[in-house]
Amino acid sequence: MRAGLLLAALTLGACGDAAPPARDLEVGTGEAAFEAVVDGQEVPLIFGPQGGHHVWVSFRGADAPAGDALLDLDVVPLGEVDPPPRSAPVRVRPSPAATGWEYIGWPAILPDASCFVGVPLSIEATLTFADGSVGSDTMVVVPAEGAPGLGPCP
Repeated sequence: MRAGLLLAALTLGACGDAAPPARDLEVGTGEAAFEAVVDGQEVPLIFGPQGGHHVWVSFRGADAPAGDALLDLDVVPLGEVDPPPRSAPVRVRPSPAATGWEYIGWPAILPDASCFVGVPLSIEATLTFADGSVGSDTMVVVPAEGAPGLGPCP
């Protein structure tokens, strides 16, 4: 009987250590609709209404539970430029879409944006859903010249 209890305890303990299920996630761009990108693609640098600059980031996936997700966005320049400050994770609510779900138009803010023009940026998005499942994907984009309000790179 002791052996049976020990085996049951070990089995239950092992279940608690299982990794959460992975979720399908694709990161792209787009302010009003999802736009897939190819690594190295040039994207517009947007002059926002509060005077800062950003690039649009959007997400989509084939399967996700209903409800909110925690978005963690990591922006890393692939050149000799210091990365922008990392923002805290934020709660987002993906919407149902024809092929699964999507979240359209998250601004990846770039302080001192003129320093990032023409510099490839690796943008990794990780969404953690309420059921503990996680989806993650990375894109590499290059902010284009031409945005208003750009000053010199400090």
